[in-house]
Amino acid sequence: MLVQLKWPVECAAFVIMLALSMSVGLYYGCVQGKQNTISEYLLGGRHMSVFPITMSLIASHISALSLIGVPSEIYNFGTQYLIVIVVIAVVSVMVLQIYLPIFYELQLTSVYEYLELRFDSRVRGLSSLIFTISLLLFVPVMIYISALAFNQVMDINVHIVTLIICTVCIFYTTIGGLKAVVWTDAIQSVFTSGSIIIVVILGLIEIGGFDSLIKSNREGDRIEFFKMDPNPFLRNTFWTIGIGMTIQWVTHLGIHPGTVQRFVSLPSYKKARYSLMYFLLGVGVVQGLTGLIGMLIYAKYKDCDPISANYINSDRNLVPYFVMDVAGKYPGLTGIFISGIISTSLSVMSAQLNTVSGTIYEDFVVKLIGIKCSDLTASTIMKCTVVIAGIICAALIIVVEKLKGIMQLSLSLYGITNGAIMSVFTLGICFPRANSKGAMYGMLASIGVMTWIVFGAQIAITKNELVFVEKNVTVVGCPTNITVRRAIDLTGLYRMNEDVYVSPKVWKIYTVSYMHYSTIGTFIGIIVGIVVSWLFPSDQKVDPRLLTPIIRQLMHPDYKNREMLNKNETGQIVSLDTLGRPG
Repeated sequence: MLVQLKWPVECAAFVIMLALSMSVGLYYGCVQGKQNTISEYLLGGRHMSVFPITMSLIASHISALSLIGVPSEIYNFGTQYLIVIVVIAVVSVMVLQIYLPIFYELQLTSVYEYLELRFDSRVRGLSSLIFTISLLLFVPVMIYISALAFNQVMDINVHIVTLIICTVCIFYTTIGGLKAVVWTDAIQSVFTSGSIIIVVILGLIEIGGFDSLIKSNREGDRIEFFKMDPNPFLRNTFWTIGIGMTIQWVTHLGIHPGTVQRFVSLPSYKKARYSLMYFLLGVGVVQGLTGLIGMLIYAKYKDCDPISANYINSDRNLVPYFVMDVAGKYPGLTGIFISGIISTSLSVMSAQLNTVSGTIYEDFVVKLIGIKCSDLTASTIMKCTVVIAGIICAALIIVVEKLKGIMQLSLSLYGITNGAIMSVFTLGICFPRANSKGAMYGMLASIGVMTWIVFGAQIAITKNELVFVEKNVTVVGCPTNITVRRAIDLTGLYRMNEDVYVSPKVWKIYTVSYMHYSTIGTFIGIIVGIVVSWLFPSDQKVDPRLLTPIIRQLMHPDYKNREMLNKNETGQIVSLDTLGRPG
């Protein structure tokens, strides 16, 4: 029986966090009053410091998916997912060697401007559109997960909570620009970090320490890290997670407009490198701690699964239920945890809204419509874009409610667009002979195939025609008067492998691991792009500065000296006038 929470006490941390977020927005928007230029609104004047940028990156990438989705994943499917911590080291090398040098040198307001410099305006426009769609698909999932946790603890309607979150986020993002987003992210990360640490400590005390944690999870078959089967239809293996999450994280850190925007806002390339390395260290620690929470939940409920016992409706409620159980007797602690979850949604949403406002302005208003506005008008347009995009995200939460599986749902939706975006930038940066026609057809092929696979799989999952095999749970330790939840009816399904039951009507391609969605999309885009570029070659000359340093050195052995002459002491290219734009 869970402890009855004292509503005003638990809400105190939540109210304080929202008040601080709004105050920061008001300060930078009204008191400091410098958010009326494009550079200030999107890049903080390009003189941000490493600490807030690093904390903002951590906050905007550690979402409710991490705090709720990762523990649920570990509880249901074991620790194989945590191999992502190793992946982060590989990702850091790839970003530092291939992607970050180019974008920092170019100092572009919109990362998609690179695609016009390298290919043409059509490729830029399509990529910007794909990014905008991916934002509108992803942000509602994060907001809904947070609101669901708040509902579980405070018993407040989910839609009221989402309205509060969206309103506050839209307000301070619109008013304060990048500086407000960065500093509120830094503040919110304190709530997030505090909530994780508190839950871990209380959980360890509750189950009897670390030794008991390991023993319980080993006996329950939860601990696994090197499941080396290369079968792409297995849900989680070393290879599906290792390869799939590498593509996911490179996309997030190497070419995502919000991440690049933050790196570019730093005054030197050296500081951008430090920020990236500190971020990867921080995010690795958080991923490990959230995985630990999943192991704690299993150790706590190994003899009485709360889902099977009908204490909660689904694994979306698993983490809030655990927190209420172990922290409910300490007034205010549950409120801190919920504030941490809400903080993650505010961080993700504010970062995405700030980024997409600049993307839409630079790539649609200026380029497609042909309007070049004054700084004041431009900042007004971007602020209006933030409001409209925020309202759309809030409305799409109704759709998210109908879908299943937190972790799989989130990565599946990103899988539709990540591959296309990753492929077009990689074609431009690493393949000198790739041209605009190849880039365009590669993106379209990637989007088309991945939309077909992802939606086909989600429909099958919704109809219970595709059922994933979770680790064993039991209710032998529950009270005898519980009503046990009925298991999913597997009539008409056959066991395709150790991970999945599937209906004969479901095409096998729909059963490929969701971790491979971004990988498949990326390879389709690159292969189609290379083939089309080879079949329809162009005489476009590629400026070496648009290629990754490794490729430019291979193509132009004498380029290093000329490269240094074209940079100032911060590592930025002095002028872009010599860059060859498509005629």
